[in-house]
Amino acid sequence: MIQAAKENPDVQFCHSTGTKAHTEGLANYHNAFASIYEGRYVAGVAAGMKLNAMIESGEITAEQAKIGYVGAFTYAEVVSGYTSFFLGARSVCPSATMDVTFTGSWYDETAEKEGANKLIDGGCVLISQHADSMGAPTACETAGVPNVSYNGSTQSVGPNTYIISSRINWAPYYEYAIQSVIDGTEIATDWTGTLSTGSVVLTELNTNVAAEGTQDAIDQAIKDLEAGTIHVFDTANFTVGGETMTSYLADVDTDPAYTPDTEVIADGYFHESEKRSAPYFDLRIDGITLLDEAYG
Repeated sequence: MIQAAKENPDVQFCHSTGTKAHTEGLANYHNAFASIYEGRYVAGVAAGMKLNAMIESGEITAEQAKIGYVGAFTYAEVVSGYTSFFLGARSVCPSATMDVTFTGSWYDETAEKEGANKLIDGGCVLISQHADSMGAPTACETAGVPNVSYNGSTQSVGPNTYIISSRINWAPYYEYAIQSVIDGTEIATDWTGTLSTGSVVLTELNTNVAAEGTQDAIDQAIKDLEAGTIHVFDTANFTVGGETMTSYLADVDTDPAYTPDTEVIADGYFHESEKRSAPYFDLRIDGITLLDEAYG
């Protein structure tokens, strides 16, 4: 797309999820993403509420509140996603831990189902995912394990286990970019949609599975995130190797070696998707165990 933009200067090119517009310096090449980590955090709150309900009912102990997560690759986008989900869950269920497995594919129903089953067999009592097929939700329904999915509702295959899902809504960006062309105004080089712009959304809560009080907890989390009174990656809420992070250089200006180049911790939190729209959070925080890292 960058090559096409250089060859066609009179055409505007908008690359969703891209990482290089802010360093390419092309007036007609633009990147866009959304603060989906906020949506995953809120979905994590719903997961934490479910874990608490399971603890209170005696179904599990606090020490057994282990989440399983089926990831695609070990890219920052996936790391940002599973970490924000975990921090949302832990914000209401402090004893929560999480195991993560990777499939090496954005869409592989068999691998995702096998990954979910491996996590369930390993003692995970709730499953989430950064993968798009029905593999993990189907495994959860078969095993009777609560599930938080991604990119859309999976209630049709998991009526007894599906809780909620978060996703990016690209419509606000399409409208913005198209209107900019119509009006002859510049399109932002790097655009990040948010909860407030309607770019980060959650599906309807499945109240047949969700814990009592979950909708109120979700609504409060969204309100606090929009107001800036809480931050997903508040460094007071996680450690790395037992240490609280006060500084971190992230790979924001993408190069083949993924060289760290930009300070991203300030004011007590990691500033995700502010230095560029695409995620760059790649910290391995305590409380999350990676079962394999074969896919990068």
